[in-house]
Amino acid sequence: MFSKMKYFTVVILYLVIFKAAVSAELKVEHVANAGVKITSGGKVVLIDALFGPHSRFNFLDDAAFNTLVQQQADVALSTHMHADHFGAKRVAQFLKQNKQSLFIGTPEALDELRGKVADEQIKTAHFSGMYSKDISHNKVKISVLQFPHMMPDPEQAQNYAYIVEVNGWKVLHVGDADVNADVIAAHDLASKEIDIALIHDLFPHRHKNYQELINKMNVGKVVFVHMTDDKAIPMAQWLKANLPEAGMLVTGYESIVLTKNVEK
Repeated sequence: MFSKMKYFTVVILYLVIFKAAVSAELKVEHVANAGVKITSGGKVVLIDALFGPHSRFNFLDDAAFNTLVQQQADVALSTHMHADHFGAKRVAQFLKQNKQSLFIGTPEALDELRGKVADEQIKTAHFSGMYSKDISHNKVKISVLQFPHMMPDPEQAQNYAYIVEVNGWKVLHVGDADVNADVIAAHDLASKEIDIALIHDLFPHRHKNYQELINKMNVGKVVFVHMTDDKAIPMAQWLKANLPEAGMLVTGYESIVLTKNVEK
């Protein structure tokens, strides 16, 4: 009896260790401009991907957009109303063909969508200060953060940042936010254990103390988005010289993949 109990104990311990060592992959793909597709554990989240056409920034043509729609997603997010991040027509098309998907955007974005899509497929958050709100859908948790648009015209559009929690990963997308010390402290980003922070390419140019701010955020990896294709090579060179651990998502630099062990 003792030997059998010992055997089963060893087996149980082995299974516990094995389960704790399951490898989880996070893939963040460039869609267009600041638009990304986040995939992990069979869950898919789109951020700022449902827009276009646009005269300046890269965007998906109709064929590529239809492919994205057919690939489906659990949640689609838009950080703000600017035409290089949000397009009511494309969001509506996506939701009509993906009845199980949820769209989260600013109140302005929802005003554009009401009457065009099912009410249960759209959600927002209303803030009067530097607050956040959690929304969950299909085992994906979204923390919606009030994160003001960058200068020089912070009032031109309400901007939300999002922390996406999926399959043990946390991804922050700030949209066109002004990433400064006050906002970082207000949302206590250092305590959020963020794996990837997606930040627009103007951030290190507008804040000369960018390294200090990155340290304050306490993120695993910074990835830059929102650049025209002609800036890809100069940005790659700048990163190599100044932030070699960072990455970027733009044409030619299509994905970031991370792996880690998580409990299942």
